[in-house]
Amino acid sequence: MSKVLLVVGHPDLSQSKANAALVDAVRDLAHVTVHDLYAAYPDFRIDADAERALLAEHDVIVFQHPVYWYNTTPLLKQWQDKVFTLGWAFTMDGSPSQLAGKKAVVAVTAGVPAEHYTPEGANQTTLEALLSSWHSTLRLCQFDIQPMVKLYGTAFGLSDEELATAAKQYNELLDSFAA
Repeated sequence: MSKVLLVVGHPDLSQSKANAALVDAVRDLAHVTVHDLYAAYPDFRIDADAERALLAEHDVIVFQHPVYWYNTTPLLKQWQDKVFTLGWAFTMDGSPSQLAGKKAVVAVTAGVPAEHYTPEGANQTTLEALLSSWHSTLRLCQFDIQPMVKLYGTAFGLSDEELATAAKQYNELLDSFAA
């Protein structure tokens, strides 16, 4: 059975409707470990060795966060800087990293509706383009990159029914990695 690590980078899940719903939808899956970075490191003092050990124990890593100014949240970015180190998370000579072959999923929530993330929309580009640093980082670390999970309209326009559907789909996705 594949073990899934859900690395959550939301500054305060207790104040989140969408991110909390996604986490709650998978919390009871036996093969999923929920790792709330802001709860673990309220002082931003990341134990990189402990984080690398946690990554090593899992086969699938899901990085979940709200989109903050077209990027990830501050602590999740710091976590990347501290944990994804040369020789462990990536190599310069092409030899396998410690993360090589692990599946990676980026799961994001965006406050505005999907039409804002089109060339014609308010942001004039896609969410994938704005978050392309994720793809580059995961590729460098030799992850098996899975499709991005996107939940739009979390601050404006997402109905309770749509959120429940998204949470169910998230559960099904993470459950599918158990096989």
